[in-house]
Amino acid sequence: PSLGVAMRNRGPGKWRDWRWGQIVIPLYPLDVVPPTPDPAAVVLNPIKPLSEVAYQTISALQAKNFLPKLTDALGELVKQPDSPGGRFQEQRLRDCFKDTASALLEPEEMEKIFPSPVVPEPPSKSGSRRPSKSASRKPTKEVLVEPKD
Repeated sequence: PSLGVAMRNRGPGKWRDWRWGQIVIPLYPLDVVPPTPDPAAVVLNPIKPLSEVAYQTISALQAKNFLPKLTDALGELVKQPDSPGGRFQEQRLRDCFKDTASALLEPEEMEKIFPSPVVPEPPSKSGSRRPSKSASRKPTKEVLVEPKD
């Protein structure tokens, strides 16, 4: 290759798509990853990658012979892109998988593919303060003597 040849400079610089058989769904690139404020939230509510969600959904639907339903749903999705360029938001594709699977799969199977978010319990504040002094006081040394009649 000679040094004078310029690189191809057409089309968008970044491109992402999801492919399955004859179906190709162009996606917007993941440029910015939203920051996670609390590392414990990530441990409790992990977000599965799109490829994992797609694989698990396809496998579950294939086991019950419902793949044509998913193919039809994806075909309908492709007909209505999010932008004039034909791209889709990843969340919309995830929602398509979830909606199709929820109509055809059992709740236990849905929980495996799309786990419910775990809400962490707020920390209790009962042990955060010291007990009052009245509870820890010792009885007085004076002994009350009842008068005899």
